[in-house]
Amino acid sequence: MRRSLLLFAALVPMAACTTLSNTARSYMTASNGLQVDDDRMRTLLHRGMADSALRALNNRKSALSPDDRLLRLLYQGTVARYAGRSRQAGSLFDQAYAVSEDRYTKSVSRTAASMLTNDRALPYTAGQNERLLLHYNALLAWSASGDRDAAAVEARRMVSLLAQLGEPSDDERAMRAVMLTIASAAFEQAGDLNDADVARRNAARLGAPLDSMWAPPGDSAGDLVVVIERGDVAHKVAVGLTVPIFSGDNLDRRNGSFAAERLLGDIGALRNGGVWWDDTPSWRFTDTRYAPWRGNRASYLLDMSWPVLRRDRAAPRGAVHVVAGSARVESGLSASLSDALAADYRRDRGAIMTRTVARALSKYLAARAMEAAVVAAASKDDAGDGKKKKKNDDASKAAGAVARILTNAATTALERADTRAWALLPGTVAVVRLRIPAGTHELLVDAAGTRQLSLPSVVVRAGRTTVVSARLWHESGQGVRSMVERAAVHEAAPQR
Repeated sequence: MRRSLLLFAALVPMAACTTLSNTARSYMTASNGLQVDDDRMRTLLHRGMADSALRALNNRKSALSPDDRLLRLLYQGTVARYAGRSRQAGSLFDQAYAVSEDRYTKSVSRTAASMLTNDRALPYTAGQNERLLLHYNALLAWSASGDRDAAAVEARRMVSLLAQLGEPSDDERAMRAVMLTIASAAFEQAGDLNDADVARRNAARLGAPLDSMWAPPGDSAGDLVVVIERGDVAHKVAVGLTVPIFSGDNLDRRNGSFAAERLLGDIGALRNGGVWWDDTPSWRFTDTRYAPWRGNRASYLLDMSWPVLRRDRAAPRGAVHVVAGSARVESGLSASLSDALAADYRRDRGAIMTRTVARALSKYLAARAMEAAVVAAASKDDAGDGKKKKKNDDASKAAGAVARILTNAATTALERADTRAWALLPGTVAVVRLRIPAGTHELLVDAAGTRQLSLPSVVVRAGRTTVVSARLWHESGQGVRSMVERAAVHEAAPQR
């Protein structure tokens, strides 16, 4: 019995060694269900403290720095971009691209560990639309740094990936139209008008407006493409289900069929197709509705947890305008990144749920095996008969039950949904295009329901296209803030 318990004590920590810290941190969530570390990172950005956020991310010992390398690079690149460190951001996104492409080779050992712990043991893998957004962020970072050729390289990577992905779902069409429109502007910016025209027409096929009379600006005017990011992307929250397996013959057909019925019934009852969660995040659904087992003790709790998406309740609404001198242009093209990432989730959901159920069954079998091993070890030296033998049998069964309960408790504590995500992305992206006289211009961004926001001066060159971007924060009566304002805002005076 001692040897079996020592084996149990060693096995779970060894399987969980790469995910124990992540799992413990996952229990700390904000009121919106977002992990506290990610919520704090968002708060720093909303307050204009991107430099502080970047310092925390660069410190591997900081709780704000993700353990997974790909996710850490994505966070560092995003925050560096919002801090105005454009070249550093472009370099970080290049590293993230290399890691992301390499992650298609799965690690067998880590996959096996996830069967005893949770999906956090697996390397973080970007979905199709997150891979597109990696190139989108890198493109805007290189454009802000003035490296038009590097921005065009990211546009080509984006267009190539779009060609590989094939036809989008309805939820992805708007985002892909926006991505192609921005790629077209990056090609124009680099002077590659043929590729720009192809990207523009592909964007029109997906619903973007196409001016059939479009022509390069003349010698006295230039084109300005303003990419406006608003809100926060939908984030993952943990939900779950606990199915009690009652005492008696647990593998008996009747009990097994009812357990499966309860499991399938509760999963099938999830709202919004099990993709969106629009209420206070729920840790568990505890099944207490089935009368046949009332009064029976549960001998095992089959615990499962998986992620679903939750939108930001303060998502921005209404149109956005850009004003340059006498020109005032409304965005004719926008997309919800949350909808596009939901399409990624739908593609992955089958694999997520399959792993969740398989992991729950693996843990159940491990608990039963541990119980049987302890009973066998405790009773192999039994001697005598009658009362003494019965007493020894009862002691063996009690020791086995303790081992099962301990194993169940440990595996339940390790059963956590993998809610890791690129949580710093905006909720929506809009594109505004203006043709204005060459020269230096002061821009105003007017988001519906907010005051106007003045952006730093932009130099528009004759006959050329210039791409700039802005991230709007706090769209309410308190006003908004832009990422391109960052250079003029000191961290010691965050917006309230």
